[in-house]
Amino acid sequence: MRKSAEVFEPDDFHTAMPDLLSKFLETLSPRCYVATGMNAPQGLALRYDAFPGIKLMCVDRGVFFVSPSAEADARIELCEGDAIALVAPESYILATSAEAAPQASRDVDFTLSDGLALYGDSSRTSVRVFAGKMVPDNAVAHFFFSALPPVLVIRRNEGGDSIRRMMRIIHFERLGREPGSEYAASRLIDLVMLDVIRFALRLPDAGRAGLFLAMKDPRLVPVLWRIHNDPARDWTLSMLAQAAHMSRPRFADHFRRILGTPPMEYLVRWRIRLAVQRLRDTDEPVKAIAASLGFKSSSAFGRAFRRHEGMTPKESRERSREWLKATLAGALHEADRAEFPGER
Repeated sequence: MRKSAEVFEPDDFHTAMPDLLSKFLETLSPRCYVATGMNAPQGLALRYDAFPGIKLMCVDRGVFFVSPSAEADARIELCEGDAIALVAPESYILATSAEAAPQASRDVDFTLSDGLALYGDSSRTSVRVFAGKMVPDNAVAHFFFSALPPVLVIRRNEGGDSIRRMMRIIHFERLGREPGSEYAASRLIDLVMLDVIRFALRLPDAGRAGLFLAMKDPRLVPVLWRIHNDPARDWTLSMLAQAAHMSRPRFADHFRRILGTPPMEYLVRWRIRLAVQRLRDTDEPVKAIAASLGFKSSSAFGRAFRRHEGMTPKESRERSREWLKATLAGALHEADRAEFPGER
């Protein structure tokens, strides 16, 4: 018997889950990635300013210490094969010693050696770290950042070593400049991001609301799959509740508790996020974008857009293109300077 288009069989959670994550990752599309790294001796500690993206580091040799906040006293110890991701950090400290007093990164000199920042004499270095700076698509960054904890420590036996191997290849692909190196590096960057998200999905829930928590919920995965796969459809609360096999009141309460927002509001927010992307990346008329995303009229779209974005679609198109241009220019500038891994 053919399955109904509106009802998932019991095993559909396992079928829909990979598709849902793939849909989200396609939309996330990192806008820039700077591959960096360092060779350093013992006794070094560097303080970095805020960064509106993800800092990812993996230890290739030695012992490394990270303080997710420049104000925190404790430092996380990382050994060979361990990795750490800092999500939109306000400030942070990277060190080769648990006790070294931090200096502002911009005040510490280094030389560039094999694509890595070399601090001090190469004969005295005991720590090598590969690192990356990633800026997710600004249009959907909130969905991503709100779903992740601010710090992810991925130990070697939990997937850190896999990340290290990929980041090592990214580094040498970028360094070697062989034909096809940018293509290879960009595919590996996607895989690194996937590994980080998969690790986050395996973490205990710890009461954290968000998209990744919902991706582990068998009742909500079919709902989210429908919203993300066909955002333009004229969804109703009853249709989404039916997909979750729950009554409307129970479904609305459960959805809000797990995702932190009501179902229909989530749908509108996701449509607006997609609209922001298309306004920036295409020259489609606003009316066409509104209709293709399920809004009844351009005026209804404009009201919803202004409520969520605080500006008109036209203003968003202009500002987001300026943001993209500035982001890419900044990434190219920093790649040329090969700084590790924050601003000087």
